[in-house]
Amino acid sequence: MKFSRLYAGVAALTLSAWGFGAIAAAAPVNRPGVEPRLPVSAGHAVELHGEVVELSCYLRDGRRGEAHKACALACLKNGGELALVADESGDLYPLAGATPATDPSAKVREHVAEHVAVSGTLYERSGSRILVIDSLKKLDP
Repeated sequence: MKFSRLYAGVAALTLSAWGFGAIAAAAPVNRPGVEPRLPVSAGHAVELHGEVVELSCYLRDGRRGEAHKACALACLKNGGELALVADESGDLYPLAGATPATDPSAKVREHVAEHVAVSGTLYERSGSRILVIDSLKKLDP
C-alpha cells in the first residue's frame, strides 16, 4: 500500500513538472540585452527598381553587373540565392518564393545582372527582410 501511494506521488510530481515545463517553454522569455520576439506581421506591398544579384557573391565581394553574370548564374545553379539591390538606397532585398516550396528565383532567373522594376510583398522581422516578387519588368540600361 505504501509503495503504490509513493509511486502515485512520484508520478503526479513528474507530470506536474512536465506541465510546468511546457508552460514555461511556451511563455516569452525576457533576457537582458535580447529583444522579445515579435509576432509575425503581414507583409506590405512595395514597388522597387534595382539590379538582380546573386546574394553570396554580392555580400562577400560586392560582385554585380554584366561582368559578373556568368558567375552569378553558376552560383545560382549550385544553390545560390538571388536578391535585389535597390537603385536609390542600395538596400538589399533577398528574394523568397510565394510559399516555402516555391523556387524564389523562378521569376527573376533570366534577369540576373539586369535592372528591373518589381512589384511584390515585403516581409520584415527581427531586422531581416525578404521580398516576394509578384511582377517584374526589365528596365532600359
